[in-house]
Amino acid sequence: MLKLMIADDERMIRESISSLIDWNSLGIELIGTCSDGIEAYNMILDETPDIVLTDIRMPGLSGLELVERISQTDLGTQFIILSGFGEFKYAKQAMKFRVHHYLLKPCNEGQIIESMKDVVKEYYHRRAFQDLKERQKALTHNLHYSVLANIINERIFLQESPERAWDSYSGFMDFFNTGYEMCYLHYLEEEHLTSVLNQVSFYMMEHAPGITVYSIYVKNTLILFFESHQVSYDKLDAFMMSLSPHKAFTELSYVRATYASLSGLIETLTGKIERYGMIYFMNGLQPVPICNYKNLISKIEQLTTSLMQSEDSDSGNASLEELLNTIKNIGNLDFLKQTASRMVIKFTTGNRYYSTLEATEYLMTLNEQTNIEVLKNMLIEKILHIMEQPHENPQCCSPFIEKVKQCVENNLSNPNLTLKWIAENYLFMNVDYVSARFIKETKQKFSNYLATIRIQKAKQLLTEGNAEQIQWVAEQVGCGNNPQYFSQIFKKHTGMTPSAYVKRLNGGEK
Repeated sequence: MLKLMIADDERMIRESISSLIDWNSLGIELIGTCSDGIEAYNMILDETPDIVLTDIRMPGLSGLELVERISQTDLGTQFIILSGFGEFKYAKQAMKFRVHHYLLKPCNEGQIIESMKDVVKEYYHRRAFQDLKERQKALTHNLHYSVLANIINERIFLQESPERAWDSYSGFMDFFNTGYEMCYLHYLEEEHLTSVLNQVSFYMMEHAPGITVYSIYVKNTLILFFESHQVSYDKLDAFMMSLSPHKAFTELSYVRATYASLSGLIETLTGKIERYGMIYFMNGLQPVPICNYKNLISKIEQLTTSLMQSEDSDSGNASLEELLNTIKNIGNLDFLKQTASRMVIKFTTGNRYYSTLEATEYLMTLNEQTNIEVLKNMLIEKILHIMEQPHENPQCCSPFIEKVKQCVENNLSNPNLTLKWIAENYLFMNVDYVSARFIKETKQKFSNYLATIRIQKAKQLLTEGNAEQIQWVAEQVGCGNNPQYFSQIFKKHTGMTPSAYVKRLNGGEK
C-alpha cells in the first residue's frame, strides 16, 4: 500500500478527509495528520509517505514551502495541494515543483478520490519506468563486465595481436574515443578489501552517480578504473589518500593515471597484472578469479578458430568433437562462463553467426546460469546448432532487390511502407514482378521481411537504453503513435511484450 499523510491547520477539514474516505479501497494507508508545516516536514522525514495532501496556508511552513523543501530531497514524495485560494500564482508555483494536482476548497469527496487515483497511477507508472532503467543499467553493466573479463583474459593468456581483439569487441564498448581514469591502492591487505571497496562505492554514488567503477585485486594491490567524467579529480584523490583501513599494518599508497582511451588503459593494466598467478576481477564486492588457465584457453581458442574456418567435414568433425569434450571436462563455473562468452563473441565477429544483439541476448542467458551442467548443455547445444546450420555468405540479390532492402532500412519509421510504394516510387517497376522476384531471392514474403527488420530494430533500440520510451520506439520502427499495436506485433514475433523482453535481459521475470 502507498502511505498518505494529510496536513491542514483546520482540524475539521483534517478529520473530515481522514474519516470520510475509504483509503484502503484505494490501496492507500493513512499514516498521520499534521496541523502545521513544520510538523508535516518532520513527519515526512520520519515516515517517508508516498503521497502528501497539504493545505497552502499553514503556520510554520506554507504548503508551497513544504513542497519546495521536500523536492530538494530524494524522497520522491507526490503532493496534492488543497487550498481556498484560487489565484493562478499558487498553481504556477506548485507546477514549478512538479505538483500536478491542485484542489480548490470547498471540494467534495469525489474530487479528492479522483486526484488520489491519478496520483497512485502516476506513482506506479513512474516506479515501473524506474525499475526498467535500473534493469537496463544492470544489463549494460553485466555485458560490459563480461566483455572486459574476456578481453583481459585474452590479453594475458593469448598470443593475439591487440588489433584483432579490439575488432572482436568494438561492437560492445567504446575502446578508442572515451577517456578513462585508473587508480592504484598499494599495500591493501585482502582482509580489508571489502571495507575499502564499500567506501569507494559510497563515495562514487554520492559524487559520480551513474559512473561504473571496475576493480581488479592482485597481491595487496587494488586497481580501480572508470570513465573520465570530471575536469578535476582533486576531491577524489584526497578521498583515496585518506583511506586507512582499521587495524591495517601498512599505510596505503595511492596513484592515479589518466588514459585517452580504454584500449590504452587495458594494455597498461594487463602488462602490470599478467605475472600474477591469481587475479580477481571484482563483480561488485564479489571476487571472480581469473586463473592461469593459459593452455586450456589457447586450446579452446584454436579449436573454435579451426571449427569456424574448416571447409573439410572430417577435420571439422574432429575439431567439433574435441571442443565438446573439452567443454564437458571444465569444472569451474566462472571459467566456463568466461570461455562461453569468448566463444559467443568470436562467433559474432563480422556478424558471421550472430549479430551483436543476438550475442547480447545469449550472453545474458548464459550469465544467469548457476548450474555448471546446465551451462555446459546450453553451450554444447548452441555450438551443435551453429554447426548444423553453418553460416553461408549470402548470395548477392539482384540490384533492384538490394534497393528494396535499402529502401526498407531508410524508411523503416514509415508506418505506411509497402512493397507497392517502393516499386512505384523508387524502382518504377511492376509490383507483382518485384514481389515474385523478392520471394524467389529472399525465400520469404516482403511482409515477413519487413516485420522481421522492424522487430530487430526494436530490440536494438530497447537494449540501447530506450526501454522507458516504448511509444518512441514504436514510432521508430513504423508502428506510428500506437504503442499497443507495437506491443502486439512484438509479442507475436518474440513471445513476450517489449517490457518483458527488457526485464528478461536484465535478469528480471521471464
